[in-house]
Amino acid sequence: MKRIIFTLALVAIACLSFSEAQAQAFTIDATGIKFNENYDTESTVSVSPIVRVKKKKNSTALYLGKSARSTIPAFEIGWNVLSNVNYAPYAGLNTGDFLDLHNWKSTQVTLNLCSASACNTAIGISTAIGLRFNNYRLDESLTLAKGSLIMPVPTEGMHHRAAKKSKFTTAALHIPVELQFGNPRRFAFSVGGYVDMMINNHTKIKYHGGHKDKTWNYPTNFLQAGARARLTFHNFSIFCAYQPTQLFKTGRGPEVQQWTIGIGL
Repeated sequence: MKRIIFTLALVAIACLSFSEAQAQAFTIDATGIKFNENYDTESTVSVSPIVRVKKKKNSTALYLGKSARSTIPAFEIGWNVLSNVNYAPYAGLNTGDFLDLHNWKSTQVTLNLCSASACNTAIGISTAIGLRFNNYRLDESLTLAKGSLIMPVPTEGMHHRAAKKSKFTTAALHIPVELQFGNPRRFAFSVGGYVDMMINNHTKIKYHGGHKDKTWNYPTNFLQAGARARLTFHNFSIFCAYQPTQLFKTGRGPEVQQWTIGIGL
């Protein structure tokens, strides 16, 4: 009888020790099961709605979706400035600088819907796919008219109302790639580029009283491309982008280059 009691006591102590070890080995929360890195320095596996697999500490790992250690954020907002605007196709037409924008109202909004990165603790590469919207805020006294050559036309007199807002907007499929140095969850610097594939574009005039006018399908280039640099601190980033490609097709509108400064979250 004593031997039986002694044996049961040893089994109970072993079970308690095993349970404590398992508690140190992994945790369970709303995101799934996470094996603690401190428990085994050679391997880490995290099972959650977003899968992360890391074979060795400090080795390169692949991250997908929300868990991606990417410098490319899910949401970006920036402010557009057009530079080196060339009105050569309008020589002798006395059109003026009609692409002189309200810069603080000319915004760029990017929604990166899916991202991925391959990185270790020091360096990595990130990419994403998303949607980008550029708003070019024009002077409210004019809008753009389509034709063999895009022309500025006055909004005064349209619908017998004064215009409150006039803008030109583009929507595009956005694919960025960035080479990153550091951990974006702490501090990182990244450089890279992007390609935008135009989906549609339109002008919009908003009048006092609520009436709106839209005109679609201006002669813009299908492909837009640019370079970008970014600083990221605890997943908050500041970026500057330069786009040398032309917004409008050759000979159909002004030649422009675009700068964008903004933040990412």
